[in-house]
Amino acid sequence: MFTRRQLLSLFCLLFAGLALVGCASGPKEKDYPISVVRFMIEATAQENGGMVRLPQSGVAISIAPKTFFTEYDIVRCDVVDNELGKSLVFQFTEDATRDLYRFTATNQGKRIVVVLNGVAIGAQRILSPNMQGYLVLYVEIPETELTELAKNITLTSTDARKDAAKAKK
Repeated sequence: MFTRRQLLSLFCLLFAGLALVGCASGPKEKDYPISVVRFMIEATAQENGGMVRLPQSGVAISIAPKTFFTEYDIVRCDVVDNELGKSLVFQFTEDATRDLYRFTATNQGKRIVVVLNGVAIGAQRILSPNMQGYLVLYVEIPETELTELAKNITLTSTDARKDAAKAKK
């Protein structure tokens, strides 16, 4: 028979082994391509920004180094049909909606640039303050890929906000 001390040691070893197996499994792999979206603003001549080039048109835009909106600010992304073709519509969180209004009010005339996984995919001139909480942007991505891209952006953003909420606890 085992002594009390041996049973306790055996139990501790078993518990430690189970804990290590749980840690070894790590975070669950995402079953979709991660699509990280960032929104940047066109830099003025006085700002030291980086240069991005849109993939199809080749338009070069100098952007400020600061990211204004990220995947944490997006509630969902959808594809919409407009008179000029298909575009992406980004719906923002409540907090980001307030920031979007201030951002567009103070940056009228500049272009907002959407960057996907580090690559600029679209830009749009800010004509007026945006109070709606969503942005409609034409992007330089083939229309056949937009539905899947919108789904992946929504999944990435939703998971990012969930992970951030768990980390705060």
